[in-house]
Amino acid sequence: MLDFLRRYQVPISSGALLLLATMLVSANAGGGRRTDPLSRIVLEAIYPFQLAVTGTTAEVARIWSGYMNLVGAREEADGLKERVRTLEGELTRFAEVQESNRRLRRLLKFRRNLDTPVVAARVISWDAGGDHTITVDKGEADGVVKGAAVIVPEGVVGRVFQASAHAARVLLVSDRNSGVDAIVQRSRVRGIVQGRDNGCELNYVKRGSDVEIGDNVVTSGLDNVFPKGVLIGDVVEVARRERGLFQSIAIEPRVAFERLEEVLVTTGDPSGESTG
Repeated sequence: MLDFLRRYQVPISSGALLLLATMLVSANAGGGRRTDPLSRIVLEAIYPFQLAVTGTTAEVARIWSGYMNLVGAREEADGLKERVRTLEGELTRFAEVQESNRRLRRLLKFRRNLDTPVVAARVISWDAGGDHTITVDKGEADGVVKGAAVIVPEGVVGRVFQASAHAARVLLVSDRNSGVDAIVQRSRVRGIVQGRDNGCELNYVKRGSDVEIGDNVVTSGLDNVFPKGVLIGDVVEVARRERGLFQSIAIEPRVAFERLEEVLVTTGDPSGESTG
């Protein structure tokens, strides 16, 4: 008997509840004012279940309301996160515009101090082969020709070695094939700046010439390519060889080539002669 009750306790309980509900309906079928003993018993019996149902309904309503509020709050939070991302993007773009304007103002100020006609150009690529070259977005249509000097406020960048209608390739001063006529600003000693593995060197300076570490090296203007007095770099090493006619002088360029974005390129015949 106990096994039977345990096995079928759910159906039996459900049936009992259904029976009580049926009795309640039957007891109230004669009118809301019936007060016979049976209806009282049924009312008392069904009361805990009605209370439980009411409480459960209220709890479900509360949970549902909380869930809906949570969903609303989550959607609002997602909206705020998206807005923050948008504002961060706008702030980044604004900062980039400010930095670009700062560089261009500096370039314009430097341009005003030059006696040589120049055009502003943007660096559009670096040579993928590892050579010391860059490509700029100005070419022959803008007055840029082969041999034109490329400079920035920090100093010498290099020289154009190839030009098309709307672009030009520039050989950096740090390349071994470069050559810039230069002087030591303090002592006026002259030499030729050429590239080497980790910077530049000032060549063809006699052993007895006055050159010291920390000296500035600038363009001489005698090659009719670079304007006179543009900074190239600083002397970082001086080696007076025991034999030979010349010193070994290492120079660290002032221009950070890997960070170049805008440059100035001289226009017209680099030799200074008229092309007309």
